Order: sequence, then C-alpha cells, then structure tokens
Amino acid sequence: MTSSLATRLALPALLLGLGLVGSGPVYGQAETNLTPENLIGDSVSAPGDSRYNDIAEAIQRFNNRDQLSARTFLERAVQKNPKLAPVGVLMAKMQGLSGNGAAVRPALEQAVQEDSANDPEPYLLLAEDALQGSRTIEAEALFDKAAKLIETYENNAKRKRLFIIRAYRGSAEIASRREKWEQAESDLRTWIEQDPEDAAAQSRLGQALFMLDRPREGYEAFVKAKQLNADTPNAFVSAALMYGRLGKQAEAMEAFKKAFAEDAANETTLVAYAQALIKAGNMAEADMVLTKARASNADSLNVWLLSGVAARMQGDLKTAETYLMRSLSLAPSNRDVLNQLAQLLVESPDQADRQRALQFANMGAQLHQNNPDVNITLAWVLLQNGQGAQATNALRNAIQGGSLSPDGSYLFAKMLAARNDKANAKKLLESAMTNDQGIFVQKEQAKALLETL
Repeated sequence: MTSSLATRLALPALLLGLGLVGSGPVYGQAETNLTPENLIGDSVSAPGDSRYNDIAEAIQRFNNRDQLSARTFLERAVQKNPKLAPVGVLMAKMQGLSGNGAAVRPALEQAVQEDSANDPEPYLLLAEDALQGSRTIEAEALFDKAAKLIETYENNAKRKRLFIIRAYRGSAEIASRREKWEQAESDLRTWIEQDPEDAAAQSRLGQALFMLDRPREGYEAFVKAKQLNADTPNAFVSAALMYGRLGKQAEAMEAFKKAFAEDAANETTLVAYAQALIKAGNMAEADMVLTKARASNADSLNVWLLSGVAARMQGDLKTAETYLMRSLSLAPSNRDVLNQLAQLLVESPDQADRQRALQFANMGAQLHQNNPDVNITLAWVLLQNGQGAQATNALRNAIQGGSLSPDGSYLFAKMLAARNDKANAKKLLESAMTNDQGIFVQKEQAKALLETL
C-alpha cells in the first residue's frame, strides 16, 4: 500500500483530502456505458425520446464498429438539434463510454481541430483526466482554457451550467491540493451556486472552512451535506477527521464522542471512531466500540478488518486470525486482508501456518502485483520460509513499486538490519515513526528495533 491501512478503509476520500470526488465522466472502464442518457443527457431532457432516434442509431452503428456511419447519424442529430454537443465531442465521448479510454484523447484532439475548438467540453474532459492522473499543472491550464470558453458559451443553458460546475469543481480540487484554501472556498461556493443540492460540494466546503480555521462554519457545511445525502458521514465524524488532520486531537476525540452518541450503529461512525482510538493508544475503548460495531454491522469488511488489526496489536493472535478470516470471507481479494493474514501467520511457530502465510502473500502479489507493500510482505514471508532467492526478487519489485507504508518500511528495515545495513534500516524506521497517516500496526515493534540501531 502506498497509504496506511486506515486510509484504505471506507471513509470518504473527500474528508480525508485524498482525492477528487465527482470529477465528471470516468472513461476507459471495461464495461460499456454507452447509452443515449450518458451521451446526450447533459444537453437535453428525455434523451431516450424518439426525437433522438439518430443518436440511438449512431450508438448501434458504433457498437457494430462502423464509426463512419455512427458519425453520419451524429451529424444528422446535431443538424436537427444544434443544442447537442459538437459531433467531434460526441465521437470522443462514445469512445470513452464504450470502454476505449485510450482513444478519447486522440478523438478530442481531432474534435478541436474539426468542429469543437470553441466548445468547453474537450478541455474539461482533458482537464479531468489530467487531474485524475495527478498532472496538476496540465489540469490547471486546461481548466483555465475551459473557463474562458464557458464565459462566452451560450448555445445550451443546460450544458453551460454543467460546464461551470465541472470547471469550478476541478479548480477547487487544484486549490485544495496546493493548500490555497481561500481560493478553494471561492471556487466551491461558485459550484454550490450552480448546484446547491450537491452533498459533495458541501462536504468539500466544510473541509476548506476547517483549513481556514473556521470550524463552526465548516461543521455547518457538514450538517448540510448530511441533510442532502443520508449516506454522507455524521457531521461530527467529518469534523473529527478535520480536527485530526489539523493536529487537534482533543477536539477530534470530543467530536467523535458526539458522533458516537448520535449515531452509534452507523458503520462509518464506528470505524472512524475506533481508528482514532487505536491511533491514540486507547485500546480498551476501541475494543468497546468495535464490539458494538461487530454486533450492528456483521457484514462490514471494515469492521472485521479493523477488529483483526486491533487484536493483532494487542497480541491476541488467535482472535486476530478469526476476525481476519471473517474479513477474507467478505472480500477474498482485498489486499489489506491478505497482507494482514500473511504477516500474522508467518510469525507462528507452526510450519503449517507459515505455509498458509506464504499462500496469502502469493495471492496478494498475484492480485496486486505492482503494490509495494504487497511485495514487501511477500519478500518477508518468503524469507521466513527459507526462500531467499525468491525473496530478493519480491524485494526488488517492492522497491520499484513506490513509497511504502510505515508497516512496509518496518518489514524492509528488519530485512536490512538482518543484513547488518543498520544505517538504511534506521533511516526507514525514523521516517516511518514520523508518518501520522492512519494506523501503524507494528509501531511498538518498530520502536524496539530502532532502539537497537
């Protein structure tokens, strides 16, 4: 994992500041999403109406790999209703919605050259793609270009409204990444002006307001988000996460207690509160919360996974295995579950358990072959099973895969220390100890190892 265990649990990425929520169409998926609604629903009402039979026919021809005929029917549709997107844009969207993500960019480039140079959507689509790929500078330039075109665009009021939302949503994300919180607030309020019923916008506004040291207003935005979407976390949970991000642990715990009092059966509330208690070292209280969570959310992967982690941290390895196996039954390919089981079982004196650990580690590496933490676990488990050569290959993959979580760094440090490379082992551990992102499962063991170096 490039992030810690806690950030892999199902808390909203929005509240943890980990990514863009609702960034527009997601292209390149394996399954097709090519329907009249997805293709022209942002331009017209009732896109499945017989008035748009040419669109339906274009989709049929496109699905039959006859792009030339598909374009012809799109041209007829746009000629009948000029409020539709330009033909070039529609062709690009058809590529993406049919799962051919690699063809979207070339199609958009062609669209801009042919009929879409003054349409904002090609630039918005490219900007959103750049943002998802963390190409922030490119995204910013494209959003700026789109914004200029939106100012003069008057062809379709429905499209223009959605363009404004997408442009300011993207700009707010860029401002947040750069910690320009006043700019983020301004962009978010423009987004909300266009769509006051968007819970994600309200949640993001709450985050920005907390970062501007206006917690009361931020909490009110979180309350509004919850009112708009019942699946949004309790407002006190959202506030607690922001207090934690700001290093205000006392305020975070107070907010978590209020959330627990209000919403004691809610999975997100229970998991977030338990995580915070574990991080704070209050294991007794965490056990109480997790006991309640298991009773009220018996089918929650996150509850059982976190329960297994808590038991492991307290040295109750049998209980940890029981909880983690329950997690595995709920999500057989989950990389955190596989990683935890492999690391847990390899410490057993029973050779059969160590072989099971190797099975879980190999499974994780097969399913998540580019993940550095998965590969570091595999290397460690192979080494413990006497397979040094294979461990070296897995270690090489781990190093090439990117940054490690604190627990991954600890395992790597153990291997370096065993090779008497104390200097690099010490650097890894010192860095891991300063990483406050989520739960460091083996933190006490890492401290003990660091003291020997």
